[in-house]
Amino acid sequence: MLRKFSTMMLTAALLTGSVAATAAFAAPAPVQQQKIKVQLNGKEFPFPQEIVTENGVAYVNASTLAIALGGSAAWDSTTKSLLIAKDNTYALRMYENKNFAYKNGKETSVANPPRPVTGAVLVPLVFIAQELGAKVEYDAKKLTYKLSIPINS
Repeated sequence: MLRKFSTMMLTAALLTGSVAATAAFAAPAPVQQQKIKVQLNGKEFPFPQEIVTENGVAYVNASTLAIALGGSAAWDSTTKSLLIAKDNTYALRMYENKNFAYKNGKETSVANPPRPVTGAVLVPLVFIAQELGAKVEYDAKKLTYKLSIPINS
């Protein structure tokens, strides 16, 4: 009986060890994403959430970006849509997982829809910044987006 138990324990240990070793070698190491920065009119501009990049598109907090560029953003959980507005002259309604939007009431296509996350909605930085009137440049060496927009006092 004791010999049977020892054999079972040894077999279990060997199997566990081989599975762990296989997993250690088979699983790729986690990729460290380099930190993207944003500057607004020459000054570093922080976001409450980390900037997320996917397929070369940087996603940022919608409200933070819209307010900084003189607009506003509001999420409608009923329609799963984001409304970005500015100066009572511009309105863009984008939908979660949809490649269309309504810009000032007219349907238009969007390559990257908004992404709701816990406590925020992320939007494509360059697209929304340009829609709200900012000039956007990207410094690939410094991984920095440079936004410039006139600030009304």
